[in-house]
Amino acid sequence: MELADWLQRIEQQHPVKWDLGLARVGEVGRRLNVLQPAPLVFLVAGTNGKGSTCEYITRLCESLGKTVGKSTSPHLQRFNERIQVQGVTADDAQICAAFAAIDEARGDISLTYFEYGTLASLLIFKWCKVDVAVLEIGLGGRLDAMNIVVPTVTVITRIALDHQAWLGDTRELIGAEKAGIMRAGVPCVVVDPAPPRAITVQADVLGSPVSAIGREFGWSADSVWLQQAGARVVFTDLPPLLLPADSLAAASQAVACAGLMITSAAMAWAAAQGRVAGRFQLLNAPHRSVLDVAHNPDAAVYLRDKLQLLLGDHGRCRAVVGMYADKDYAAVLALLAPLVSHFYCTDLAESRAAPAALLAAVVNNLNGSGASTYARVRLAYEAAVQQSSAADLILVFGSFPVVAGVLDYIDAGE
Repeated sequence: MELADWLQRIEQQHPVKWDLGLARVGEVGRRLNVLQPAPLVFLVAGTNGKGSTCEYITRLCESLGKTVGKSTSPHLQRFNERIQVQGVTADDAQICAAFAAIDEARGDISLTYFEYGTLASLLIFKWCKVDVAVLEIGLGGRLDAMNIVVPTVTVITRIALDHQAWLGDTRELIGAEKAGIMRAGVPCVVVDPAPPRAITVQADVLGSPVSAIGREFGWSADSVWLQQAGARVVFTDLPPLLLPADSLAAASQAVACAGLMITSAAMAWAAAQGRVAGRFQLLNAPHRSVLDVAHNPDAAVYLRDKLQLLLGDHGRCRAVVGMYADKDYAAVLALLAPLVSHFYCTDLAESRAAPAALLAAVVNNLNGSGASTYARVRLAYEAAVQQSSAADLILVFGSFPVVAGVLDYIDAGE
C-alpha cells in the first residue's frame, strides 16, 4: 500500500478518534520492543512551547555529535513531518514499512491514528539506531500514547487552558495530566514560572529531581544560564532567536540533566539553527508575512509581544485567521486586535472549525479592527495580499489548517 492508503486505513480503523489510554498501545509497543527507542530519551509535555523545546533539544544534541530522532505532532502539510532523523523527514517507504510492522505486531488489538503514528516514530528511530529520541506528547501527558516510553529526562513546558474537554478546565487539572509523564527518580525540567501545585506534588511523590526555571536555569536578553555538572554555567552573546528563549533555556537544562556537556560553540549553533515551521515563521513572497499557529490566549500573548517588536510602536498589520470552535477564539482575537487593522476570517473544512462569520462578529465588537469572511484559506490570503501595500505585514495565525493552507498555496505557486 502507498502511504496515502495507509493513512486512510488507520484513520478509519479504530472506532474512536481520541481514545486515550496506554494499555493497547503499550502492549503493541512491548511486542515491537520500542519502549526505549534510543539510549537517551527526552519526553516533552505542556500546553505551549513543546515544539520549540523539542527543536532546541534536537539541535543541541546534534551539535554535540549525536544522531537524533524527533517526533512531533500534529503536522502542517505532510504526515512525514512528524518523524525526523537528523533533520530529515521520514520518507513514505520508511513509514509504510513501520505501519506494516505495527499491523503485524498488533494482532487483534485496535489502534488509533495517533497510536500508529507514535509507534511508527519509535520504530523508525529504533531501526535508525539513533543516539537520542526527542518525543513530543500530543495531548495531555498521563494517557497520551507517547507516554509508554522509558524517558531519560522529562520536560513540562508552560501550562495554559487548552483541550479542556479532555484535560480539565483549570490549570491545576491540566497540570496533573501533564505531570503524568514524570517518572520515579527521573529528572524533570519545569518551564512554567508558576507551575500548578499538582506538578510539584507529583515530583515529591516520585522523588523526581526538578530543575525549575528561575532557579536552576533561566535566560535574559542575550544569555542563557543553567546547572551543568553541579555548577552554574552562563552562555552569553547568543544570536537572535526565532523561537522562545525559555524553550532554549529549558532544552539546555534538559540536555545537561541527561549528562551531556554543552559547549559555547554548541549553544551558539543550536540557538542560530532552531526554527519550527508555523512558529513565527517569516516569509517574503508572495508578500511579507508571519505564520504562527497560536490558538490559545497564552500563545497569543507571546505572538502579540513578538509582533509588536517587529511592527514598532505604531505599526499595524493585516491578519488571516481561522480557529477551531473549542478554542478561546474571542480572547485570542481580543489580544491581537490592537495590532491588526483588518481580519480576513476564513472557514476551515473541518467539523471542529468556528465559522468565519462567527470570528468576524467577534472582531466587529472590538474597537478599531475591520473583518471580512472567506470560504477558503487561499481566498482569505489572496485578498490580504491584494489589499496590502508593499510596506504592510500579513499575519497568518490560528489553528494548524490555516497556516498549512497558506503554505500549500505558496508551494503551489498560485
